[in-house]
Amino acid sequence: MQTEIEANPRRPWYDLRLAAALEDRFQVEQAQRSGAYLRSWLLVFVLFNILSLKLDFDAFGPEAFAVPAVLTLGVFVPLTGIGILLLHGQPSPLRRTVVVTLVSLTDMLIVLNSARIVPAEHANVYIVLAVIVPLVVGLIADLSFRHSLVFCGTAFAAYGGWAICIPPVDVVGTGLPVLVACLILVPIKGSYSRERQEKRAFVLRHALEAANARLTVLSTTDALTGLANRRVFNDALAEAWNGVGGEPGWCAVVAIDIDHFKRLNDLAGHPEGDRCLVAVAAALDGPTRAAGGLLARYGGEEFMAFFPGATPEEALDFGERLRVAVERLAFRSGRDGSAWVASVSIGVTAAHSVTGACGVGPGHLLTTADAALYRAKRRGRNCVEALPIRVETANGDSGPAYSAASS
Repeated sequence: MQTEIEANPRRPWYDLRLAAALEDRFQVEQAQRSGAYLRSWLLVFVLFNILSLKLDFDAFGPEAFAVPAVLTLGVFVPLTGIGILLLHGQPSPLRRTVVVTLVSLTDMLIVLNSARIVPAEHANVYIVLAVIVPLVVGLIADLSFRHSLVFCGTAFAAYGGWAICIPPVDVVGTGLPVLVACLILVPIKGSYSRERQEKRAFVLRHALEAANARLTVLSTTDALTGLANRRVFNDALAEAWNGVGGEPGWCAVVAIDIDHFKRLNDLAGHPEGDRCLVAVAAALDGPTRAAGGLLARYGGEEFMAFFPGATPEEALDFGERLRVAVERLAFRSGRDGSAWVASVSIGVTAAHSVTGACGVGPGHLLTTADAALYRAKRRGRNCVEALPIRVETANGDSGPAYSAASS
């Protein structure tokens, strides 16, 4: 999609169609347009034709006025009313074109009939008025370029056929009808320019949306591992702790650090270290997602995960699952394949959100999980340690928010 957006501005002027995927999306948007705009103009069109009956009365006289009056009030007005009903809601582009074409051709033919039977001194007025009908409708109907070609071509053929086959009485030659008939083709240029501008604006809008989406991804994910970044993790943890979208409950945080990662970088170089980070991230992400948690790369070789609703016992279990997942990964680096093997040290903690009334917050969860992580490292690495949240009491003493055995 991005390649199609970037390539579109280089398209030649005669090629209005966008690349397939973009063209489909553009047509979907067009199909969702309301018919209210056209309906309002058709109402104005009806009012104009009713008011023009005074012109017919003056040109035809009281005796012959009945013909244009019956055609206007008995044919054009009911037909236009049906067209207005058909344009209710979100009519398709084809329906809009069919309604516009039938209504304008009917009105044009009524006016051309008047040009044929009106006294000769008024014939030229009706010849010009007959062209104004499709000209104005074509300019205001907001048809696509392809549909405008059909509409204007049909109106031009009908007008030209009438001028050649049924010329008005006492009009010398066909020069005037043919000349004014060319005005019917004017809306074609307008519809071409309008569609080209609409598609250009459409492409620019989607290019901006695509750029914003990329910026959002870059600002919320770690570029190397594809995991959530530190900011996203902190925001999500705060929401989970504060009970956003659910009732207050337990929340567990797990801190994970790759053991002796600096040794890998020194031994095999940073590209190999990056490969290790990607592999370990994938191994940790699967179990975390399966348990309904969120994993993030918190910095360097350190990862953080949290599990909404997890009790202290469940937190220990999740920590052990993550340790085993990396152990089973068996990521090795070195000439003989055994010089360095990936493992992780893990620290876990959990607290109930009701302890927030005692001052416990997401920061305490992070700090305690990190302290448990360093206890696991001191213990010998490749293991899981748990620490309880400690709540400061009013008199300065501290007590555990929960008790859990270390693993």
